[in-house]
Amino acid sequence: MNHVSEILRKIGQAGHNEDGSYTRTCYSPEYFQAVDIVEQEMRALGMEVSRDAAGNIHGVLPGSQPGAESIVLGSHLDTVPSGGLFDGAYGVAAGLAVTGWLRREGKQLRRPLEIYGFNAEESNPIGGTFGSRAIAGLVDPAQPGLKEALAQYGHTVQEILDCRRDFSNAKCYLELHIEQGDTLFNKNLDVGVVSGIVGIVRYKVTAKGHSNHAGTTMMSNRRDAMVAMSRLIAEADRRCRQIDDTLVLTVGTVQLWPGSENVIPGRVECTFEMRHMDHEKTDELLRQIEEIAAGIDTVEFDIEKKIDKGSVRCDAHLMQVIDAAATQAGVSHIVMPSGAGHDANPIAHCLPIGMIFVPSKDGLSHCGEEWTEEQDLIHGAQVLCHTILALDQED
Repeated sequence: MNHVSEILRKIGQAGHNEDGSYTRTCYSPEYFQAVDIVEQEMRALGMEVSRDAAGNIHGVLPGSQPGAESIVLGSHLDTVPSGGLFDGAYGVAAGLAVTGWLRREGKQLRRPLEIYGFNAEESNPIGGTFGSRAIAGLVDPAQPGLKEALAQYGHTVQEILDCRRDFSNAKCYLELHIEQGDTLFNKNLDVGVVSGIVGIVRYKVTAKGHSNHAGTTMMSNRRDAMVAMSRLIAEADRRCRQIDDTLVLTVGTVQLWPGSENVIPGRVECTFEMRHMDHEKTDELLRQIEEIAAGIDTVEFDIEKKIDKGSVRCDAHLMQVIDAAATQAGVSHIVMPSGAGHDANPIAHCLPIGMIFVPSKDGLSHCGEEWTEEQDLIHGAQVLCHTILALDQED
């Protein structure tokens, strides 16, 4: 498994910025440069390789038993702008490293082994986890703006719908990923056995007040949308902390109008994003946000749902196999949920899923400083390999 870093750095040749960060946005030349590198690695390993209109690359290593259900591995090759080396690409590199080890050791699996490098997992104009949603048949053809966005990339909606695959010949899906949080790093643990992926609910919240002159409008007469939104954000943050210590709320974008130094803001739009494994927790936070908004009488609030990606549970049997594989590899591990979304989420609608985490130094991700030690990368690949070998022997 020592080759995982080497393969990862080959992929990292694509979109490597001068400041040490990486940028491979969906359908970009840099993204397809990474796909080309992965294809070369797959073909060198004797895999059957194909691509689709969603931008995914797919390699298959045939098994020895005709008709055996395949073991599917996957992760994404795109990055956020100025992201890190490891997010996404590590899972693909590790899959290739395991395949290379199997070939060098002369071990042929009974089952076919598949590896996906997915496109557009990160936030983008056509929606996150796009490549994996395409093969899972979860792209909504009526999605607003989808036709126009795809046209910019030279594709049609029908081409994306045609990417849907039949998973009846597959046994399960496994994804190896950096944690992107600080749990494993702070606890000095080698591996996380993922129990599930949190649900992500996102709302556009708009405060509608009244723009007026900043110098002549006394404080008692103001309908300042920015002040009202600030009150809502601060109180929502406080309530979120009271509901559950694993419920998170992020206000990640703010726009205000008219946006002049000497004019009271009359309109403010924000995104409120909530994440938790239990939909009841996000529903309760929304209820309380609506209650807070109703109590702010200087403006009118409009709350509109934009995204609702339900949480998914990892398969209990796969968790047991991964746990045993970690024990066999001699690495420390815990069971933990994923606070980030992954391609495993849409695939869970088609197959049992299992996920493996390795530490992110200082919990950093989605930035150039993202780092995972080489030994941690090897540990993750070893656990993945032991998991594959165990699953290959099952009926």
